[in-house]
Amino acid sequence: MLGIVVSLPRELKSLTRQTIPVGDWRAITDSTLVALSGIGAERAYTAGAVLVSQGAKALLSWGCAAALDDRVSAGCLILPECIIGTNGEIHRVDTEWHRRLYQTLESKHPVRTDTLVESDAIMKTSAQKRALAKRTQAAATDMESAAQARLAKEHGLPFMAIRAIVDTASTDIPENVLKALDPEGNINLWKLLTGTMPADWIKIVRLGLQFNAAQRTLKKTRKLVLDSSQF
Repeated sequence: MLGIVVSLPRELKSLTRQTIPVGDWRAITDSTLVALSGIGAERAYTAGAVLVSQGAKALLSWGCAAALDDRVSAGCLILPECIIGTNGEIHRVDTEWHRRLYQTLESKHPVRTDTLVESDAIMKTSAQKRALAKRTQAAATDMESAAQARLAKEHGLPFMAIRAIVDTASTDIPENVLKALDPEGNINLWKLLTGTMPADWIKIVRLGLQFNAAQRTLKKTRKLVLDSSQF
């Protein structure tokens, strides 16, 4: 049984048409359980633990990430060989599973195997991203994958992460976007509309286009990933 943790409701749509409340889970196939965690490591760890309690024999982190490398564009697929935690701990993914996925995916879609690093907050500016890249040599970052890797290690389970890039290394995220984003991953449109300065709308539109590129990548790879991840 495969257990997949997704943090954002919009990311969930790239994986299944089912509606899953934040903090809950559903079976999307006879051999695949999916939990919607919300944002952050603690929520991701808790969601993964629920899936393990329901019989998951492997854990997959699914969703989006931010690029730290200028060569990594929006929509790029990251299949990391390892994830670095905020404490510096290195978590390696399951070697055989990674090999199987890479062989399946790279013939259909460009895929990178660069290191993914955990961040404890959303990377708002290009300066923050450059600093994290310099410190870790990672190509991308997210807030949830390392937590699931730690959980998998504790239970002796195979672990994998699949992430599509949204914001590039040079993308700055307007402060009002973050203020409108709640811990469950939902955007409060009223806060966004009333709090955003005209100059930021170009950045918001660009960010939306980048998110759509990431979603297209995840949708294209969904079936390939599920077919190659039977446990």
